[in-house]
Amino acid sequence: MNYMRATAFILLILSVAVAATGCRAIPREFDHPEPGFALAPATDGPLAELSKAFAARVGDAQSGFLLLEKNDESLWWRLALIDSAERSLDVMTYLWAADFSGRLLVARMQQAANRGVRVRVLVDDFLTRRRDREIAALYAHPNIEIRIWNPGRQRRLGRNVEYLVRLRELNHRLHNKVLIADNRVVISGGRNLADAYWGLSEDYNFFDLDLLAVGPVVPPTSGMFDRYWNSPQAVPGHVLYGRASADDIPNVTGSRRRWLEASPLSALVPLDPEDWTERFDDAVTALVPGDAEVIYDKPGEGAPSQDALVGLQRFFRRAEHEVLVANAYLVPGEPFFAEAALLEERGVDMAIITNSLGSTNQTIVHHAYARARVPMLEAGVRVFEMRYDGAMHAQLDTPPVVSDWIGLHAKAAVLDRKHVFIGSFNFSPRSRNLNTEMGILVHSEVFGAQVAAVMDRVMAPENAWQLRLDQNNRLAWESADGTLTRQPAQSFWRRVQNGIFGLFPVEQHL
Repeated sequence: MNYMRATAFILLILSVAVAATGCRAIPREFDHPEPGFALAPATDGPLAELSKAFAARVGDAQSGFLLLEKNDESLWWRLALIDSAERSLDVMTYLWAADFSGRLLVARMQQAANRGVRVRVLVDDFLTRRRDREIAALYAHPNIEIRIWNPGRQRRLGRNVEYLVRLRELNHRLHNKVLIADNRVVISGGRNLADAYWGLSEDYNFFDLDLLAVGPVVPPTSGMFDRYWNSPQAVPGHVLYGRASADDIPNVTGSRRRWLEASPLSALVPLDPEDWTERFDDAVTALVPGDAEVIYDKPGEGAPSQDALVGLQRFFRRAEHEVLVANAYLVPGEPFFAEAALLEERGVDMAIITNSLGSTNQTIVHHAYARARVPMLEAGVRVFEMRYDGAMHAQLDTPPVVSDWIGLHAKAAVLDRKHVFIGSFNFSPRSRNLNTEMGILVHSEVFGAQVAAVMDRVMAPENAWQLRLDQNNRLAWESADGTLTRQPAQSFWRRVQNGIFGLFPVEQHL
């Protein structure tokens, strides 16, 4: 009882602090806009021609896919879609950073809007701090609309306190990532809009996977976007940031341009729209045909549905011989071990790669995962951890950028080298119960072989440690450079962090 009274008292104090410190707060009630929907697919332009040319090659029944493995290629393709759009751009993301690539992509979207393209951006609120002026100015553009997912009411000083007080409501985050151009071409996968996903960060860069798609998979992806866009949890930008005047647009645009031009990265990436005709011509024959389905959580008040989880469980039960998984923030729970047991019963080999203590950018998640390593090995799962100093380091940096280390961010799986999942779903309590998630399932032997080849390379001894149990049931880490009996970490401080985070019972939020 004393504990409950103390907790109630602390929450009361925090609630008062929220009210006292909020210099700017959004209203509890506001008029939601009329529902908005995707525009009809463009009939002309490079993206329409790409889609039509692929359909002429293989027919209308199958979708076409490009695997976007290389960091720089994934950025070039996003720029190509934005620069080539003629009618519409729909963008959904968890993280939209204020770094070079984040500002560059915004600039290109604004340039698209200037030529008459309708731009809709839906971004999660959790990491939009200190973006008020820029978002307000973008929202003032007649062809741009921005909505923020599940925002807190306090926008400045009281924001952190509010997240503690209203954790039950604000802990539900939008984790989906998708770009839809002209309702003809889709890019979706694990990458957020930030430098580390394109090999442009000098601190660390990620290995991640996206896919580009055309054909029948586009309409359901577009329908998913509309469902989120029209959810009550998608709050119009002007409600949060106020309405900027049209005069603010050139001021913010000029400031952003000067910032981009001053960046050393401006020598690597064109700051103005390009002609991508040759890239689209090559893609017509490079696109791999396959059947596909889109799985995603349906948004609603409070916790999202678990449709993505159910879709993944159904997907994994198709496996007959082999399952290869890359999952960055792995915190296995009961659903994971239940599926692993079913696979083992059927004689299906399962291998999974996740981050090591040295390669993770989320040490708190790693500590929760570490407790499941021995149970996974005992369940027959082959477990690999990414090396922060692996041979693929140079492939993940975009020259001349050289990062300090590399990490894993992909959420992907391939079954029997012919069924593929690429999406946003981590095998963790947060993805299962708190976040909204999505993914695209592709059924194609050619595309499956491509993804499996990437998995094989990432799990190779020069890029990963394979975990083993010795005769005393103690863990060992094996790689091309030998065997370690202590988990690999970049520094003593990493080990200290790992120990500290173990003191907090936060696994259900990870």
